[in-house]
Amino acid sequence: GKYHEKQAHLSARISELNIELEDAQNTLVRTEAERIQNTADKKSLEQECVAVKKEIEDIELQIQKLEQEKANKDHTIRYLNDEIANQDEVINKLNKEKKHINEVGGKASEDLDVATEKVDHLNTVKTKLEQTLDELESSLDREKRGRAQVEKDRRKIEGELRITQQGVSE
Repeated sequence: GKYHEKQAHLSARISELNIELEDAQNTLVRTEAERIQNTADKKSLEQECVAVKKEIEDIELQIQKLEQEKANKDHTIRYLNDEIANQDEVINKLNKEKKHINEVGGKASEDLDVATEKVDHLNTVKTKLEQTLDELESSLDREKRGRAQVEKDRRKIEGELRITQQGVSE
């Protein structure tokens, strides 16, 4: 009687415990699989972060290079502007001489020819300098637009990096 009752009770309890054990083992297997997947996801995100940081470094180097090129062009433009101003002074001086020679007359015909040749030559030089300046200024404008695009791309990538890093830290 009592022995069979106790035995039946213990058998039922063993069955319950076996079911609980099986559930716990299934939970352990699931949890371990999730842990392995999370580790793989974390590694993948870390690799992505490294790649994005490298991209940002490359872009920053590109920006430095563009800034150096811009500084060089600015310097050249200043030099050419000074040169044009000097040529203008010389041209104005020669035009005054030419006017004076015209007023004086006399042996002026010979001097006038020389001065005219100089003025023509200097006007040619000035025109070439102005063309070079125009080309440099438009090249500088293109570089400024390119640099603005690079800056925009860098901000976009930094935003993506922040999102990726937030993903990693979660």
